[in-house]
Amino acid sequence: MKIFKKTAIVLAALAAIGTVSSCKKLLVEQPRTQLLPDYFKTGGGIIAGIIGVYADIRDYSGGESTLYWVGTDEGRQGSSGSSTAQLFDNYNGINSSNTPGFDGRWADINTLNGVLKFAPLANDITDSQKATYIAQAKFLRAWLYFQLVQTYGGTTATEKSGIPLNIEFIEAPRSSEAPAPLADIYNQIIKDFTESISGLPNTITSDNPFSGAGAGKTATAAVAKTYLAKAYLTRGYLTEIAQPADFQKAADLSAEVIANKGVYGLDLWQSYADAYKIENDYGKENMFNIDYGLGGSDENYTRYQQQGDGGWGINFLYVVWRWDYIANAGIDNNNNIDAVPQTVSTSKQPMRRDNYNGRPYARVAPNGPYLYGTLWPAGQIKDSRFDATFQTFWIYNKPLYPAAGSVAPGLTSAEVAAGKTGAGSKGALIPTSNFSETAYNIPVDGDTAVLITDRDVTMARRDAFKGLIVEPNQINNLRWPTVKKFDDTRRTRLNDKSARPIIMLRFSELYLINAEANYMLGKTTEAANSLNVLRTRAAYRNPSDGDRIPKHAFRVTAANMAAANAANIAANQLSASELAQLAVAYNKTPGTALNGLDLILDEYSRELFGDQRRWYDLVRTRYLVRRVKMYKGATAPSSVDAVQDFHMRRPIPQSLIDAVLTGPKYPQNNGY
Repeated sequence: MKIFKKTAIVLAALAAIGTVSSCKKLLVEQPRTQLLPDYFKTGGGIIAGIIGVYADIRDYSGGESTLYWVGTDEGRQGSSGSSTAQLFDNYNGINSSNTPGFDGRWADINTLNGVLKFAPLANDITDSQKATYIAQAKFLRAWLYFQLVQTYGGTTATEKSGIPLNIEFIEAPRSSEAPAPLADIYNQIIKDFTESISGLPNTITSDNPFSGAGAGKTATAAVAKTYLAKAYLTRGYLTEIAQPADFQKAADLSAEVIANKGVYGLDLWQSYADAYKIENDYGKENMFNIDYGLGGSDENYTRYQQQGDGGWGINFLYVVWRWDYIANAGIDNNNNIDAVPQTVSTSKQPMRRDNYNGRPYARVAPNGPYLYGTLWPAGQIKDSRFDATFQTFWIYNKPLYPAAGSVAPGLTSAEVAAGKTGAGSKGALIPTSNFSETAYNIPVDGDTAVLITDRDVTMARRDAFKGLIVEPNQINNLRWPTVKKFDDTRRTRLNDKSARPIIMLRFSELYLINAEANYMLGKTTEAANSLNVLRTRAAYRNPSDGDRIPKHAFRVTAANMAAANAANIAANQLSASELAQLAVAYNKTPGTALNGLDLILDEYSRELFGDQRRWYDLVRTRYLVRRVKMYKGATAPSSVDAVQDFHMRRPIPQSLIDAVLTGPKYPQNNGY
């Protein structure tokens, strides 16, 4: 985007603030005349303030935050996870000092309050432009408050703390603050989302000052309607403030956006795999993108250049779910060849880092029992989403078993003296011929060094396989299927991060929202219809997608594609037993029978696994404790005992509590 230098954006945002809303953290910068609040009385100042907030959302979203996934049914701490991630995975030791800190959100909210206060006075822009800019500011303020209230909550008759609510521009520092009633916060969120809709465009066009031609997707009317539906949906579960029509409004709004998808330029791709391809990042299915840019060629909006260790800015998503396929994948082909599980020899590693397999951060691992026991218990044939989401095989790319007469890396001196070469009784693994450290090359040949299967493997197959086999019950925090759908194929160095945008909202979520709202209304048929739209798409496959799935896995050819897809579409519709489960009423009590919302939450995982959302899905539905107790026992048993209802709100950060210097001390959330 060729709009403003990032430095100017940040200064424009900061100069308007004076203080964080609760606090003593005052600015030390000397205000510049052109960046004072009066700057928001100009079109340029309004745009700068709004873009500054979008830039901050990118910084919040693109870092290595593991707290969306650990401690949920979907994910667990990986082998390289931080001590903080472990606390949140086990729900033991969480406190106000290690909780996610959202301090910058208050500065952004005050920037938006400044825009909303002064924008009506701008006389260098048209009324139409003014309405659009004000709509953006209202949308962003609602979006920030929605994230904050879902994280920390608000005061109710039983909950003494939560977040403050400030919708007036604060020009002078202040040192007192108090949490706001939960009902007031949601009323403001719903008001802002609602009022933003009429001023936002239906689609992103080349003259949009916040999303240059094809370069990004900021708020549109459909995005605002979808978040408004989510706000109603979320409030509907909060019994102390819920309104009778909340679920119906969520159902109506989501249905309206789906029905008018052509107006908004939205639709599903025919193939689920297409939704996650890099060339479709700005296509019809992605509604709300946070951009990163390609580094040195774009220094205006993104200003992200290659980092010292490689990488485009701070989008870590593609590395967070990637296991250490180097250190934890060693093969010993001489001893215990076909043991179950096989012996893993860390001194005989068959893999080295290349561009295709990527940087193994190993921060978050899928919860194996949930992944294979619930989401895809019958393999991947009828549902393509597993294959499109996970990498389950690694092609040998390191000379580990050389020809006789040479010495393999990792052999001990005694083995060398004994004449061992590392060839192993099964023979040498053949490496891929197109290994690259600088290009994203899908392996065209070579033996499979590591295979993670979706079922138990016969001894006959083990006998014929040279590499390491990991069965579903052997998935742990050392070895797991890697989430591949965030891969950035443009990377040119081993340590590159990603320049892909983070997708905050996908069109497919409208069907899930609609199903969830209708379920809560007791409309089982309508809920099933929305889920089956996604099930239909999930069953479709293209021949071209077969190069990234294991050789033994189901795939289609040009000859059998039509028949195979028709059969799988029919097989992937909700079954009679699933329809019966969908008809079981909502019940969040741990240990009770599976019900319809359990089924819908499973569908959220199949459709959106790895997106930055899962903890919020479980908190919104009030199912966090139920689902952790149901699915985490085998992988993190201590979390099953520790998790409690109060964990559905994070503790108020200590930095905000300490910033309140006058008046009543800012209270901590219950339980912490």
